[in-house]
Amino acid sequence: MSIESKAITEKKLILTNVFVFLCCIFIGGFLFFILKKDKISIDEKRKLSPFPQVNVKNYLSGSLADSIDFYYSDNFIYRNELISIADWLKGLKGVKNNEIKFFKNANDNKKIGLENNSKIDGNNVFANDTSNGQTNLEVVDAPYENIKSVIICNKKAIQCFKGSKYAAKIFADMTKFYKKAFNNKLNIYCLTIPIGGDFYLPKKLNDKNEKEFIDILYNELDTGVKSVKAYEELEKHTKEYIQFNTDHHWTGLGAYYAYKAFCSSAGFNCQPLSAFTKKVIPNFLGTLYYYTKSEELKENIDSVEYYKVPFETKTYFYKNGIENGIPSQLYYESAKGGNAYGVYLGSDFPMIRCVTPNKNGKKIIIIKDSYGNAFSHYLTSHYEEVIILDYRYFTGNMISLVNKYKVTDILFAHNVYVANSDFAVKQALNFLKDKVQKEPK
Repeated sequence: MSIESKAITEKKLILTNVFVFLCCIFIGGFLFFILKKDKISIDEKRKLSPFPQVNVKNYLSGSLADSIDFYYSDNFIYRNELISIADWLKGLKGVKNNEIKFFKNANDNKKIGLENNSKIDGNNVFANDTSNGQTNLEVVDAPYENIKSVIICNKKAIQCFKGSKYAAKIFADMTKFYKKAFNNKLNIYCLTIPIGGDFYLPKKLNDKNEKEFIDILYNELDTGVKSVKAYEELEKHTKEYIQFNTDHHWTGLGAYYAYKAFCSSAGFNCQPLSAFTKKVIPNFLGTLYYYTKSEELKENIDSVEYYKVPFETKTYFYKNGIENGIPSQLYYESAKGGNAYGVYLGSDFPMIRCVTPNKNGKKIIIIKDSYGNAFSHYLTSHYEEVIILDYRYFTGNMISLVNKYKVTDILFAHNVYVANSDFAVKQALNFLKDKVQKEPK
């Protein structure tokens, strides 16, 4: 081939590349404007950025350009498909060992739904100063080990857990403080919930880590605080559907067995499972699937089974404090897809109050994390009122709440991750503090 012919061929290739590139730009831009835009990303569980308002203020501040960037990024054509391919490639990075695959990212505990975990320890749990009738409460910090990992074993996602005996002691001491704060007049219960590692991971990866932590915590409880042996009850039913395959929560059935254990501690006659109406929401992919994007989990998709109580209740949620309840529902049956766990209570509201047909004078406060959502409704069979507090969002005062509704029982219902954190302890203690500051005269 002559030099002239070679030059012509190279020129044609360059022109062809330019033509193809411009066609891709033009077609991509055309499709961007004509294709329908999604408002919500189900996989990412968030709202997608809308096109921003164009005005002088946004333009001068520079926020208009940033907002347009977010809009194009969130609405790029075939975005979900491209993300799926990227997630598939990312999934190949997991470390495989036969049927076991490890995923670890120390910065991702928000993604997988873990409750605020941080440092906690100390022998002197509370610094008490009763001068002037005031009590100062302080949690002493010190290091402990907490492994934020997910393991996929036999097409089931399981979180790793390694607790601290000091954290267990601090949580137990907090429940003792509650007992004393109410002059031993209330029944105080402690339900510490396993997350499934003990039940479903090989011994070499998890040798009863959760059981060890729960036993230490329960052994530290005051004799006046009643422990709920949910671990032992769940252990009898590990071959049943008590833990989701793709999500970090337990199922409605798992929560039922914990309810059964609570009845044993409280001296109640447990309602048989047949007394509840079973309903099912299919096709549930949970938080651990969205964290790992594992195809193995997608092949083992979950369903959300919930068991409705056989009587009508009046339910209210409270945005702030303990006043001005807004009518709500015990079950949000419109929940579906990745949000199907929201069928229980609808969301993690700061406070929910459920009034039942019972007229026995028994009223309970449940201080819970999201595991408590699937558990709380079972107690409506035994109490006149069930008040459900999310420890992360409640802002009211516990003493005022107990007095206002004449509460007889308090239950701490937390999974082992939460019980192993100082945040849950600090929040519980803050609930006892006087929220109203009187100005000096």
